[in-house]
Amino acid sequence: MEKKFVSNKAFLVNPQGKILFVRHTGKDANASYEPPGGRMDAGETLLEGLQRELREELGLDVDVSKARPFYADHYRFEDGDRDAVVGIFYLIPIGDVSIRLSEEHTEHVWIDPRQETTIPMFEAVRCALEAYRTSEGIQIANDRDLIGHQGFGLIQVITGNGKGKTTSATGLMVRAVGAAKKVGVVYFDKGGESHYFERDILRNLGVDLVATGRDRIDPVTGRFDFSIQDVDRAEAVRGLLEVQRMFDAGYDLIVLDEINSTTDLGMIAVEDVLVLLKKKPANTELVLTGRNVPQAFRDRAHLISEVGLKKHYFYSGVKAREGIDF
Repeated sequence: MEKKFVSNKAFLVNPQGKILFVRHTGKDANASYEPPGGRMDAGETLLEGLQRELREELGLDVDVSKARPFYADHYRFEDGDRDAVVGIFYLIPIGDVSIRLSEEHTEHVWIDPRQETTIPMFEAVRCALEAYRTSEGIQIANDRDLIGHQGFGLIQVITGNGKGKTTSATGLMVRAVGAAKKVGVVYFDKGGESHYFERDILRNLGVDLVATGRDRIDPVTGRFDFSIQDVDRAEAVRGLLEVQRMFDAGYDLIVLDEINSTTDLGMIAVEDVLVLLKKKPANTELVLTGRNVPQAFRDRAHLISEVGLKKHYFYSGVKAREGIDF
């Protein structure tokens, strides 16, 4: 039976979202970079071994209780017939730190996973980096056609299961109006006026505001109607027509609020939205909000913001509050 060693590797992520990589002493200029960490010693637990390696290699006493394993692989390094290794890769958030490399390493770099990585690395490490990007929902920003871009004209996606997507888009609209831009918003599947106190303010600011869909909240019981009816599909189509009207009128910023969830629920086809996106004027900025964004929208977007849910008073029995939640 082949002997295998367990190697614990840490993706140390700083507040700017960058990851620490190191390079070993004695290797040529093209030597590979890798995350810090190494093999366990006899009698150590996984995290004890990881903590020791980080202290020895970086001069850091890292709180490994925050370590979250996200990837494991079985491999041999490419620089010889060394022992087989079972690599376990951990994500550990850290603050801004000062690195003091051991004699084993000559250099350290902070790489940004949101950008293309050009430094040499072992294939197993490259796979771990891709696994990290996948686990964190990170897409590489490599839009070559954006080099030198100025002004409006991009596509933004604001998604996630946390509170704040429409709130964020509302802030963008206010900012654009303040810059004397022509702004429009189409609210998909948000019929009715009594639950949205920001709308009159936006209208007063000169925002072209269109609400589509039914009022899903029963005025007597307060219950939400989750059913999807023909009228909902028709209203979603009407919303796309309103966006086209804003295209034709030369708007600078258009928000398609809840378009992501509207397509996810099948009220309108993703393909129909993509057809509309292709018609977007070059200088019109689009903002697509809502949870469960289709991958096709992600692929077209130049900016993707994920609003995560960590804690919510709703689950403690607090009902939606006027002026805060609507």
